[in-house]
Amino acid sequence: MLRIKLGSVSKGKTAVLLMVPGLLAAAACQHSMGVAQSFAVGDTSVPQHILIATQGSPFKDALVAGIIDYLRPRGVYVKVIDVTALVGIQPRDWTGIIVVNTWEFHKPQADAKAFIDHVQDKTKLIVVMTSGSGQAKIPGVDVISAASVVTDVPARLAQIRPRLDAVLADRATPQPSPATF
Repeated sequence: MLRIKLGSVSKGKTAVLLMVPGLLAAAACQHSMGVAQSFAVGDTSVPQHILIATQGSPFKDALVAGIIDYLRPRGVYVKVIDVTALVGIQPRDWTGIIVVNTWEFHKPQADAKAFIDHVQDKTKLIVVMTSGSGQAKIPGVDVISAASVVTDVPARLAQIRPRLDAVLADRATPQPSPATF
């Protein structure tokens, strides 16, 4: 147990002790993202379903809007959720999954990382990681790295579209269920 007698601590040390919690709180706020609102676009009866798991920020919101605008004329059902809602999502239920999240404290957001690790068929995953440097990577996963700069959304969409086209083309026809006799 650490005991500090305030009378024995100089004013400079007291100021430092008081600043530490404030600095930790500021760092947590800087690295935390808003919660993304869940919503769906399209008809659930179509064969292709795309899940977008994201976090709330102007960059991510613009990116998600661009992806939906791209998919809307293709007749694809799209569901958007916050990355914290990935727990319990079954990858096999989706044609493709786009995970858009922020590198937090030098690592991927915990729910996003756990889900990405859980997905066996990584070819259905499109992962966009944002970080201050735009250089965030997850070993063994093909990641699009970006800084959260809204003016860069068109460039990131240009990277996402061909990957999305490939995911949709690979799974153009729904897999038939095994016949039961």
